[in-house]
Amino acid sequence: MPTPRQNSILPSSGHRTAIVLAILVFAAAPFFISNYWLRILTNVMMYAVVAQGLNIIAGFTGYHAFGNSVFFGVGAYTTGVLMALGLPFGVALVGAPVVAVVIAVLVGWPVLRLSGHYFAIATVAVNMAMMELIINLGGVTGGAMGLPLPLSSMSPGLLYKIIYFLMFAVVLAATGFVYWLDSSPLGYAFRAVRDSEVGAEVMGINTTAIKITAWAISGAFTALAGGIWAFWFTFIEPGSAFDINVSIKGYVMMLLGGIDTVLGPLLGAFFLEVLATIVWGKFLKIHLLVLGLLIVLVVTFMPRGIVHLFRLRKPGRKKEEAAE
Repeated sequence: MPTPRQNSILPSSGHRTAIVLAILVFAAAPFFISNYWLRILTNVMMYAVVAQGLNIIAGFTGYHAFGNSVFFGVGAYTTGVLMALGLPFGVALVGAPVVAVVIAVLVGWPVLRLSGHYFAIATVAVNMAMMELIINLGGVTGGAMGLPLPLSSMSPGLLYKIIYFLMFAVVLAATGFVYWLDSSPLGYAFRAVRDSEVGAEVMGINTTAIKITAWAISGAFTALAGGIWAFWFTFIEPGSAFDINVSIKGYVMMLLGGIDTVLGPLLGAFFLEVLATIVWGKFLKIHLLVLGLLIVLVVTFMPRGIVHLFRLRKPGRKKEEAAE
């Protein structure tokens, strides 16, 4: 059974101070940076939500949902369709996590009876099936031609700041939930399923309900990111809304930062997105090669993620790491 805050880096006052300062810096950043870097930071926030959502189902519960981008697309299309029907963005966005939770419960009941690579492949199939459904509901969703969203009357500068703060708010909400989950009874139930599903059932845990709950919560946060993304781009089409690369990139970020940790997905998202932007600017023709080599180096020298660098700095932490 996991011990409280086993994977968190938050207990020390020094870390809390650093986190508060980081929140203040990111809250003030849009007023001091260019629109280019504002776009980059908005992408960081978006992928941080995706990675944190994956952290709930994969990191805490042990079910690797490679097709979790299905909820990103569901959130985007729910928001887009409701806005196209005349609802304001705020109301339409609320519908995104609601629909995502409903789909997670309905689809999760049969799919989550699978495990390991069977479940991972099944989630990819669910993503593809949902994309085909959106294409065939052309009268409502715009089909393969895509769906334009009503344009905002706000100035671009103000609109981009609002989108950034919306993404930032979802990041804080998702991270706050994971922080609570880290030492809550629900979090212990998630980890019990991950460590031994049979053992969890012997302990009286309803493993099916726990897995569906984890996937629904993961989907709700991911759908919020997808809904804000749709409002940001004002035009959505199935290929981009249900892009499997959203899940893959989120996975890489989660693993780079530290799976089953509170801040790991955030650090991974910031590291990879900013690093990719810098590498792309410096090595335009071979940026993918350079970025890949840098990621390999990070994984080689920090196999448990960037977040564990902070844990190793604590007195006596090396002995604890060796004992785990």
